[in-house]
Amino acid sequence: MLNVEAIFNSIDGEYNGFRGAGELTTFIRLKGCNLKCSFCDTAYSQGAGEGKLGYLSILDIYEYRMLKKVTITGGEPLFQEKCADLIESLLQTGHQITVETNGSILIPKFHPSLRAQAGGFLSYVVDYKLPSSGVHKEMKEEIFTKLRGVDVIKFVIADLHDFNVALNFIASHSLLAKLVFSPAIEDQNDYTGWPSELAILMIDRAEELRDISYSLQIHKVLFPNFKIEI
Repeated sequence: MLNVEAIFNSIDGEYNGFRGAGELTTFIRLKGCNLKCSFCDTAYSQGAGEGKLGYLSILDIYEYRMLKKVTITGGEPLFQEKCADLIESLLQTGHQITVETNGSILIPKFHPSLRAQAGGFLSYVVDYKLPSSGVHKEMKEEIFTKLRGVDVIKFVIADLHDFNVALNFIASHSLLAKLVFSPAIEDQNDYTGWPSELAILMIDRAEELRDISYSLQIHKVLFPNFKIEI
């Protein structure tokens, strides 16, 4: 059984290895997380209690009308061991899957043939938590070095110190995954200040940073005050 907070359709606002941000997707938000990041925007899904939808089997989850593109998120989805079974089942039924995970839990291994079955596709979006998150020491660096070209490493950057730590990490590791810098946002109604400063900083160093993308959470731009998930 999986402890599920919500299942709903929306815009996949995060950069991902499928077709980038902006895809229509079915979110499966699992309850529970092993970290407490300072900037967490889904704190309601962190705790150890039961999620709003309760404990569901994989068959129960299939009762919801899911789109071909599915985003598994949390909380921290890999915090639940049965998440691997859910991923495998979705791959076997031809879904295009993005798993958003926090860089502190090892990623489950699947037989490569699963990704080819019925057009299934799997991409991990893995946060590398920087000092401003308060959980930087929890990062398992071996996770990031084993990611594939279809995966994404996301750096949520709150200040210049975070920016420099991210660049040092990238420079000192051999990374195949796509690299994304995303500004920490204090006010979802205001993208001036640091969000634009980070963009300008990247533009000013464009030659050096040409392989790194800038990303805003599209869903937060569109729906800054949207709190209820269906």
